[in-house]
Amino acid sequence: MDWKKFIGFASLIILLMGCASNKTFIAQKDQEIAQLKKQLAEKESAATDQQKKSDQLTADLNKQLADLKQKEQVWIAEKEGMTAITLPNAVLFATGSVKLTPDGKKAIDEIWKVLSKYPDRKVQIQGHTDNIPIAKKFEGKYKSNWELSSARAHTILHYVMAKPRAKPKRLAAVGYGEFQPIADNTTKLGRAKNRRVVIAVMGKSS
Repeated sequence: MDWKKFIGFASLIILLMGCASNKTFIAQKDQEIAQLKKQLAEKESAATDQQKKSDQLTADLNKQLADLKQKEQVWIAEKEGMTAITLPNAVLFATGSVKLTPDGKKAIDEIWKVLSKYPDRKVQIQGHTDNIPIAKKFEGKYKSNWELSSARAHTILHYVMAKPRAKPKRLAAVGYGEFQPIADNTTKLGRAKNRRVVIAVMGKSS
């Protein structure tokens, strides 16, 4: 037997097998890459659609609440993937009260006219206060600003529950008390800004 020819022939077979194996491996990887590209494109498309919906929501709110914005009774902003609608407590409640004022009800009504058109969006109502402790005459009702801010948020939640498309699964209320200030609590103006309710409109719910 010509061992040189045999070894050469065996080497050729091994090389061809390796090439075939490499081609199969490369084909598999190409398929995986194509699948990943498809998934990425789908996610980018969904993100674009979500952004368009958020932009439309903000535009609708700005239009519906134009009068309130002009009076500086509401602020609308996009942040952290949500639309934040901020209302000062002076519009919504009397001092130490958790009962909505007529102006407060009107403001919530105008906001819900828009939110009812977006039934796939979750809504979290967030209560905030300044850092002034609860007045003694209210201590029997509220142990701290946490309880007061939470009670006010829940007042709005229950008021909204009577509205169209206000399904419980899309609503939540939370009280942050004095612990998320947006202004300086050492000034009267700053404390007034910190006393607020934020209606946070989240992304599409499941």
